[in-house]
Amino acid sequence: MAAKHWAAVLFGLPLTIALIGILALLFPGEAQRSVLPWLLFTFPVWVLLMALMYLSRSNKKLWLLLTVLTVFSYSLLWLIKTYVVAG
Repeated sequence: MAAKHWAAVLFGLPLTIALIGILALLFPGEAQRSVLPWLLFTFPVWVLLMALMYLSRSNKKLWLLLTVLTVFSYSLLWLIKTYVVAG
């Protein structure tokens, strides 16, 4: 169970920030008007992600999945910022 606690602590917030960042960048409209709703949406998503981590039966699969999801999310966030928003 301790492995799930550490996975939730280490991967919960970074994964949430990456997912909210992707959604915020793809959302149409001015960024100044949508900052507060995205910030308010961050906490429920973070709690949901941390709660879903405890449903995993295997600690190794959980760590592998969270590592891949976090790296993929930040890579996608970087690609969106580089090619979609800037271009």
